[in-house]
Amino acid sequence: MTFRELQLADEMIFNNWIKDWKRETKKVSIATSLDSTFSQYLINLEKMKTHNVNHLVKATNYFFIEDNIIKGGVSARWDLNDHLLKFGGHIGYGVSPAWRKQGVAKQMLKLTLAFYKARHISPILITAEIWNTASRKTIESNGGILENIVNEPDTDKYWCRYWIDL
Repeated sequence: MTFRELQLADEMIFNNWIKDWKRETKKVSIATSLDSTFSQYLINLEKMKTHNVNHLVKATNYFFIEDNIIKGGVSARWDLNDHLLKFGGHIGYGVSPAWRKQGVAKQMLKLTLAFYKARHISPILITAEIWNTASRKTIESNGGILENIVNEPDTDKYWCRYWIDL
């Protein structure tokens, strides 16, 4: 198992990951654009590490890869804007539909928290929609303490806001 940023050589396994997500929904995790080429996607990920792109905060994206299969991905956001402070948090993650309920999210979150600890960023805010019991359990199993549940204005979304001290 590796947990790392994507490289140009990962195009085939990335495309397979996208196909797995497309079977479930058009929404793919961690800000993946289905309309760009893989090389353009890598360029965009690199820009996100040092620039606030499209009103997004600086972030690094990591992928959980095992046996040449991307099982999940994480967006580690190094700052919080107003929206992220209320609804999105420091960390966004998604597990490929074929690999859910196998501990992948728990492992990815644990590995990601180590990056925040190395950067001396604490506490960490992580959110999950109220209906997403699996994500809430993942956060709680990594030390998340529920602060509150908030409604995102003009939506029917309710977000559980958790803090983790490192």
